[in-house]
Amino acid sequence: MPININTHYSRSRKLGFFATSLIVLVAAVAGLNSAMGAKLKVDDLFRPDQLLEIQIKMLPSDWDKLRKESDRRNGGIGRLFGGSRSAGNRFNLYKADITIDGKVIPSVGIRTKGFIGSLNPERPSLKVKFDEYLDQSPIEGLDRLTLNNNVQDESLASQYLTYKLFNRAGVPAPRVNHAKVTVNGEYLGVYSHVESVRGPFIKRYFGDYSGEFYEGTIADFYPQAVENIEAKNKHSKKKRTQAKKLAQILETKESFNLVKAEKYVNVDQFIKFWAMETLLGFWDGYTNNQNNYYAYSSPKDDMRFHFIPWGADGAFTEGRGPFSRFGGDDNEPKSVYAQSMLANRLFQLDGIPARYKAALQNILMNVWNEEEIEDDVNRIQALTQNHLHPRQDRIDRGVNRLIAFVEGRRSSIESELQNWPVTVSRGPRIPRYTVKIGELNGNFETVWKNERLENIANLGKAEIQLTLNEEQVTFSKLGVLGQPEEPRRWFGGRGRGRPEQARELNPTVTFEGVSEDNGQQVRITLTINREDFESGKKDVPFQGSFLVFNTDEDQNEFGFSRFRSMKTLDGAFKLSEAEMNEGGGVAGTLKMNINESRGGFSFGGGRSRGARR
Repeated sequence: MPININTHYSRSRKLGFFATSLIVLVAAVAGLNSAMGAKLKVDDLFRPDQLLEIQIKMLPSDWDKLRKESDRRNGGIGRLFGGSRSAGNRFNLYKADITIDGKVIPSVGIRTKGFIGSLNPERPSLKVKFDEYLDQSPIEGLDRLTLNNNVQDESLASQYLTYKLFNRAGVPAPRVNHAKVTVNGEYLGVYSHVESVRGPFIKRYFGDYSGEFYEGTIADFYPQAVENIEAKNKHSKKKRTQAKKLAQILETKESFNLVKAEKYVNVDQFIKFWAMETLLGFWDGYTNNQNNYYAYSSPKDDMRFHFIPWGADGAFTEGRGPFSRFGGDDNEPKSVYAQSMLANRLFQLDGIPARYKAALQNILMNVWNEEEIEDDVNRIQALTQNHLHPRQDRIDRGVNRLIAFVEGRRSSIESELQNWPVTVSRGPRIPRYTVKIGELNGNFETVWKNERLENIANLGKAEIQLTLNEEQVTFSKLGVLGQPEEPRRWFGGRGRGRPEQARELNPTVTFEGVSEDNGQQVRITLTINREDFESGKKDVPFQGSFLVFNTDEDQNEFGFSRFRSMKTLDGAFKLSEAEMNEGGGVAGTLKMNINESRGGFSFGGGRSRGARR
């Protein structure tokens, strides 16, 4: 059959055109998929020689709200001294798009993170949750990002080195590298990109995620306080079985022995964890400060707890940290941290000091290498030096302090090992817990004042029924006022009080009265976030304090009234009027419990002596 060459050529040209178009289209779709968040490799995201490029885009109004949440009181110093909040999570999530080294991941949830010293409205630390708004898993083996602002890690090396050394010692710890972070075109500087300790991390190290999983923030295993340890999965929230059993045996020296300890804790693993925290000067970790740790009871290890370090921006520090003044003792040995329930109880047992010493010596021989540590510090400096934010101007000071610590740490530890065993004379510090000691019910009507008033005892109208320690309290005077909260001073990174950064003050409803029985003054303060201060809400979230103090004739040398006691409040609070303009109406009802904080950083002393408790 003859072939029509012209017709064949025409068909071939059309097929070629369509084939070429199809190739271009496939390439375009592939490029689009790549830009829209094709799978990233988790190992590439933690290369230590790579400075990640992270760009975040979100509504400017949401970014403004997120930054202000850095100063929310419910995440602050009140948690140290027994503060409570009636409702709500610490921080809100906001919708954003994030680009990681050119790969776009749309519609993620983002929030601020941190606690006291690391909170920073200008350069907040950030949590990024991939599946908050979309069912997506753009990075296999990682379900969120943790971006720490390095406000406390001035050297930019503390977190990287801490977790690297823990891993080398055989203790599970996050991976870390560094990232340049930009939000809505505003450059925030070099952040530490830390692997989040969540389901993927636990599965990688332990092979499952069905055990009990907790995060400790100024919390420890003690019967009255075990609920303060945050449950991180559904199984833990429902039962807390292993946590409660561990807390029970730790309650007293008499109830604790090595056989019981080995049943609930992998003691060999814990001793390595404990020795590492001490060697690294990680004063704000579990063994010294009952803070910054995770604990997982692994089903593959008879449900025994394994401890995981966290929040290592304050490691490589001499001494016991700024909160040692609250019942602590800086004269305790450098070679053993033992304020936590588990560390202190263990160190009192026969045989444990010898096992601890052996673990510490092994780490000094096989893990702690001063030359390698300094090489890592120099590498991090070279990688980041041209990308620092103007606020990151203390890196040289941070590096010098870290290097000085590293160069002197071995000798200071070994000098105590030569005179082993050392004496741990105090502790453990009983963790903070609260006890209900009274009730507060009533209603009020008053006005709003734009400027704070010191004396409000005769303002507004309040009908309050107060029961304290099973006794009814009546008032000879009682007033109430809506006004801005009092600007506060808080503890900076080096333990000194300093003024807070300029911000919008939250509203308060303040009650002041005088007890008819003994003449003591009572001050009740309900602090509300500005966005929650509105009428008609079923329950208004608040932070409540209840303060009893003597009258002005009983003052200390600085002119301040001597506090009798400070309590916290929780319960129901409703506003029928909520106006924040001069003379506007403020009215509502309250039905609350009065709680007393015990243990922890209470000024009455939260520690037992000689481990006799």
